[in-house]
Amino acid sequence: MTRKAERRARVVRWLATLAAGGVVGLGGLMLLPAAAGVAVAVGAVGVAAAIGHRWMIAPPGVAILTYHSVSPAPGWLPWSREIAVHPDTFARHLRTLRAMGVHVVGSRALVARRRAGLEVPRGSVALHFDDGYLDNHLYAAPLLRAHGFAATFFASLDFIEQGDAVRTGGPPEGYMRWPELAALEAKAGFEVEPHGVAHARVPVSEAVVGTLDANNWRRHAWLQWHATPGPKHDWFRMTVPAAVPLGSAIPASGLALAERAWLGERRESEAELAARIERDLSACRTAFSERLGIEPQIFCWPENKRCSRGQAIAAELGYLATTGGKRRNTSKEPVDTLSRIHVGDRAMGFRWLAAEALHLRASVRLMQGNHYWYLVVAPMNLTRRVVFALRAALGQRFD
Repeated sequence: MTRKAERRARVVRWLATLAAGGVVGLGGLMLLPAAAGVAVAVGAVGVAAAIGHRWMIAPPGVAILTYHSVSPAPGWLPWSREIAVHPDTFARHLRTLRAMGVHVVGSRALVARRRAGLEVPRGSVALHFDDGYLDNHLYAAPLLRAHGFAATFFASLDFIEQGDAVRTGGPPEGYMRWPELAALEAKAGFEVEPHGVAHARVPVSEAVVGTLDANNWRRHAWLQWHATPGPKHDWFRMTVPAAVPLGSAIPASGLALAERAWLGERRESEAELAARIERDLSACRTAFSERLGIEPQIFCWPENKRCSRGQAIAAELGYLATTGGKRRNTSKEPVDTLSRIHVGDRAMGFRWLAAEALHLRASVRLMQGNHYWYLVVAPMNLTRRVVFALRAALGQRFD
């Protein structure tokens, strides 16, 4: 059962139990003398709350929090609204985790304990950073070191910036270089693991979902990536799309390591997909061995999407675990699968540090099994969507 389905089932059962208690209590108020009616009503609600409590507290899980960009100026990313977190928000998140008393663990250590059948310390949290953005090195890493927190950074080979110098400043745009990734790997508590080669999407059918134009081509940058094998670290510096011109059709697409591609007249076979996945994951192992001197242990599927064959290939190649799970990392779940939750900014649709802290606290506790926190998360998420829609309708920027 996915955590979404589990959450729905538990909250519905809890509400049904409370409703039953409310009906009994209301009956007491209506049918009995005042004092007796009140006593029955209070007792019925109390009993219902006690019975319903078991639905809201689940076996403990490990919250794995997934960040992407941590930057004061993420505007170079067309999807910054969805994935960028301001350093002030991130700093507040780290202070919140410390105040909660959680145990921040490295992903390799977490996987090792689960594989060995050892108990993971209660309240454990792991921190992930996808895509290998330069701002992770400039902003996230120093804040993590200040708190003594472990973290895992996932980089895609084609997006690793060229260059030998380790940067300490400059515009927070683009991606990390190999020396910067090596510097992270060398720090105690920090780990660097692969995020694939090209973070690619592929056409999956003949269906067309739109036309490339001056306003949307950056949000559909995958078309340029798909058409240009090799380095892509400077794609955002293009002023016009070079490989797939404006006016081109935008095909229906899926994640390259999770779905069979459309090859023009037919769909890719399962064997062809498997071969593609194996090439990608093997290339990552070779590059990490040569450039970082490590054998990668954890593979992060782009956009957290995977297929069952991909999971098997990863294990055959020596990866001990991959992302892509949809549960809560309890002791009963497969040890080779990591389930993660995305962490964003503007929990209420605008940046308010107190709200950012509350939403993070609620999300962690919910992942750890306390479903009462869903009563906080759900209305905050709804408010965020409404405010975002209103701001977009008014043409406001999300900087």
